[in-house]
Amino acid sequence: MTDLNTSKSISTILLVPSVLIISLLVGGLLSLIIGLRNDEFVWISPTMTVVDSLSLGTAVMISLYFTRHLTPRTGNRFLILLLSFCVMLGVGMITAIIIFILSPSSFFYSDNRTITYLMINLLFFITINIIINGHLMFSHTVRLNEKALNEEKNLKSQMELKLLSSKINPHFLFNSLNLVLSLLKKPDKAEAALINLSELLRYQLDFSDAPTVPLKTELEAVDKYLSIQQMRFGEKLTFRIEGDSDGLIPPLLIQPLIENCVKHNVDFTDRLHIDLKVTHHHKRIHITVIDSQARLTPEMLDKGIGLSVTKKRVELLGGDFNIINGGIEISFNL
Repeated sequence: MTDLNTSKSISTILLVPSVLIISLLVGGLLSLIIGLRNDEFVWISPTMTVVDSLSLGTAVMISLYFTRHLTPRTGNRFLILLLSFCVMLGVGMITAIIIFILSPSSFFYSDNRTITYLMINLLFFITINIIINGHLMFSHTVRLNEKALNEEKNLKSQMELKLLSSKINPHFLFNSLNLVLSLLKKPDKAEAALINLSELLRYQLDFSDAPTVPLKTELEAVDKYLSIQQMRFGEKLTFRIEGDSDGLIPPLLIQPLIENCVKHNVDFTDRLHIDLKVTHHHKRIHITVIDSQARLTPEMLDKGIGLSVTKKRVELLGGDFNIINGGIEISFNL
């Protein structure tokens, strides 16, 4: 924000001499053109040219100042343009009066070229001023429309994310309860599973509505889930979680990926191993989930709630969701 303000200040400082220099060049060129009328050159006072051009250039800057500050505060564009016109006309008339006081004779000689110069110069600057102010107001309107569209887009994304999260939560609870029911014949394991499940449910209640959670907390929840599954399947299921646990991610983002590995593979193999790896690269987090079966294909994404919802959540957050070598890799900015 500081750099942006500094940049604006520098632009404003550079604008003042630029406008004044251009005003002098325009006024000088116009005085030469009018002085050459009727194939007879009549010198128009350089002092008058400088005073008139600098005055009108200053009026342009005053007009721009009012336009920049009034446009965001009022929707009456006609009133702003009228004020801009009045500023230019007023400064032009005051300048003409000052020049007349300083050099009254120039208004009665030289074939009225002084009056012609002052009028044409004033009309030229008024025209340029209206064009510039119209451009400023149009740009402001465009920015407002873009801001409104971005706010609408963000609101829509938030609503979609909320809806997708509401689908994940009951799906997670249903799978967890089925998991504990499968262990009821083994009281010790069931008790340990219930403790882990209570902690998982607490995590869900505490963070399901949060936009982000610490990555470390999410990985701990995944570890508890896999520990429960390991109690159920014994040596048939092994897992490894490795990588950097710094950063923030959306809650319950990794859980569905792990559930998918267990649900669709554990009954079809004698031994299932799941690898979860987290890496950081160029301020971007990469999460890879792959199991020893590595049977996942893009066609499977639409067959269950977990994967399809997670994919939409990642994409709405501006991340990437890819199937690589039968596993899943998701990435997004930290």
